Amino acid sequence: MVNTTAAEDAARDDADIEQLIARNDRHGRDLALKLLMDRYSDRVYRFAHAMTRSAAAADDVRQQVFFQAYRDLARFERRSSLRTWLFAIVRNRCLDHVKGQRRWWKRFGNPPPEDPEVEPPDLDRSRIGEVLAVCITKLAPAARTAVVMRYIEELAYEEAAEITNELPGTLQQRVARALKALRRCVSSRLRAPVMGGVS
Repeated sequence: MVNTTAAEDAARDDADIEQLIARNDRHGRDLALKLLMDRYSDRVYRFAHAMTRSAAAADDVRQQVFFQAYRDLARFERRSSLRTWLFAIVRNRCLDHVKGQRRWWKRFGNPPPEDPEVEPPDLDRSRIGEVLAVCITKLAPAARTAVVMRYIEELAYEEAAEITNELPGTLQQRVARALKALRRCVSSRLRAPVMGGVS
């Protein structure tokens, strides 16, 4: 039995899409986009939601990602796997969203309204998950991206490094530092009294 990496499995799984792209005609690109959306729409949304913590923003990012992917399919040069190429687009659109939020805060002096959150009644797994999601959004964008790629998208450091154009060791160190910050954040928020939702 031959062991393969997730990136190799993804490349093999996406061979059908790459064949459609190679046809270099509109019908092939249309079919390729449909397959991309069928295969990756949920993962793109999950990644974007983890980065933005907003259902509306995650939907917007997902639409932008597939629009850009369709526009750029003809220029896909196969220097990386299709999945790596797509998640590089997702990462960039999420970082654009984070920068846009920062501009909003500077201009208007307060954070933009968040999606309404329903507070679970007790300290259970859903409460811990919600607190963790909040803490992830408090990380710097580079650290947040590294954590989301590693633990939510379950990408190997090597594949995440292709997406971010960084060294795998750099990402591994960034994740290690981020995990310490997340432990402190989650611990302090779980000790704090709950006041009408997670802040």
